Amino acid sequence: MNGSVLIIDDDAAFRFAMAKALRRGGYAVSEASSGEEAVEVLSNGVPPDVALLDLKMKGIDGLEVLRRCGTIPTSIIVLTGHGTVKAAVEAMQLGAFSFLEKPVDADMLRPLLRQALLERGRTESESFPRAIPLVGASPVIDEVHEFVRAVAPTDDTVLVFGETGTGKEVVARQIHAQSNRAARPFVAMNAACVPRELFESELFGHKRGAFTGAQDNRAGLFREADGGTLFIDELAELPLESQAKLLRAIETKAIRPVGESGETEVDVRIVAATNRDLWAETQAGRFREDLYFRLQVFPVLIRPLRERPEDIEPLAVHLLARLGKSNLSLDSEALAALQEYDWPGNVRELLNVLRRASLFAISETLGADLIRRMVAASVFGNARDSTLPSEPDRSSRTSLADVERDHVESVLREMDGNITRAAAALGIDRRTLQRKLRGYGIEAQ
Repeated sequence: MNGSVLIIDDDAAFRFAMAKALRRGGYAVSEASSGEEAVEVLSNGVPPDVALLDLKMKGIDGLEVLRRCGTIPTSIIVLTGHGTVKAAVEAMQLGAFSFLEKPVDADMLRPLLRQALLERGRTESESFPRAIPLVGASPVIDEVHEFVRAVAPTDDTVLVFGETGTGKEVVARQIHAQSNRAARPFVAMNAACVPRELFESELFGHKRGAFTGAQDNRAGLFREADGGTLFIDELAELPLESQAKLLRAIETKAIRPVGESGETEVDVRIVAATNRDLWAETQAGRFREDLYFRLQVFPVLIRPLRERPEDIEPLAVHLLARLGKSNLSLDSEALAALQEYDWPGNVRELLNVLRRASLFAISETLGADLIRRMVAASVFGNARDSTLPSEPDRSSRTSLADVERDHVESVLREMDGNITRAAAALGIDRRTLQRKLRGYGIEAQ
């Protein structure tokens, strides 16, 4: 037996079809037709390894089941219909293992079941971190979910395009989590962080003494990811000589560590990502055309956050939970302020704004004034002009100098004129703040 699964859904036809498919796959299956029945089953006797929980049921809904049974050692995969992504995020906050959008079939579910069972220690394989959910309520995110569901079961390479901070690694991790490789390692590499002379060693490993400083044998990322997925971020940063060797490794499924005479076979799926126009890079001679076409079997573009403002609210809920601030919420004006900003740093910048806002919050509701100050700090830190929500004319553009001065004055007032505390809040040193204040003609303590 692969493990035990409890199906919690008030749709009898769904329970019947799913139970039949899972039993055929070797799982021990039980059913609960309501939230009330699920609470009773989960609270008494031996709990199942995994539960499939529909969020929308009559009577006790899925969220209430999670609230009542959150301490039970069962990995709960929630099933959510279109438009209930916010509820799915709340379910993750309550301890759900992962979630899937309906319609769901057994082929989509099996990789997550394997992952859930591994995390509970039901096999001898090493457990691994949960995949970060791909959160959003826009048609763009719906399309990405569809893409992930379609390509995950294959072993083909995937090339993810998108601006910095849009969530390219989140997409890569979702592809891995929903693939047949979910039980094997997911290994990530940022090519921009590897010195040019060490790329080959980083990817393929090296033998002790192969070069100056090689004091021990190194396996390399390909061997670390054997059987699983290797995610290469900032792909365009790979030097041309390394691109040729990467291409050969993908095509031959074999690598040669630096200093070794023989090759080692590897079984690795490649997911790569870039924020550049990779075709333009090939035309400029900075990226190999043969590698470009080899990697672009399944290309996907993650749209910037400014093009999908409807994703701001579910993302904010999710990110506040990641910060351990799920008690905080945004009022309608604060949400509007976030939706009107152009987010040059995308989701990563949104996370930073919410982190700052949570530190300065004086109530559990984040207001528009606080959010605008935190967004202003983001523009201040970016050292760039950016569309900033302001009153009364939100369509106007605010110069960086004005934004910077207004923000510094606001923080200084909040810190009662104390330069040391204001500098800490702004993320700069005291001397830098003093120099800026002199330039503004502002006196402070």
